[in-house]
Amino acid sequence: MEVEDVAPLVGSVACAACVAALVAPFVLLADPGTELGLYYAAGPAGGTAVGFLAPVAVVVFLAGRRGRTDPVTAAGLTLVLGLGMLGLAASWALAVDPELVFSFPVAWMGSHRWVVVGLSAIVPISAAAYARAVL
Repeated sequence: MEVEDVAPLVGSVACAACVAALVAPFVLLADPGTELGLYYAAGPAGGTAVGFLAPVAVVVFLAGRRGRTDPVTAAGLTLVLGLGMLGLAASWALAVDPELVFSFPVAWMGSHRWVVVGLSAIVPISAAAYARAVL
């Protein structure tokens, strides 16, 4: 397989994993309470902004991969979307109050926001590889 086929696929999977990670606390916590709302509202745009950009990036990645959009345009758009996702995820993760994070009854919430940042970092990396392959 060529890089221009693999990179958008990796980016799409990373976006889907990012959305799944953002939804996980709503599904896995028995009683999320108001703390979960405060957790996602931290930062300039909150964690949900990443969840908004990720499906858009999936559509653009796959449109470029399948030839429905000019691959060069799709690569540029996904690079911008990926950098936006990474910036929003990082600003959200840094803005969350640590006391709020450790008030949850499960230990994995301590690293949840960093998992989202890590997954969102894969998106601009794969978009850059895609852009390099199509240019």
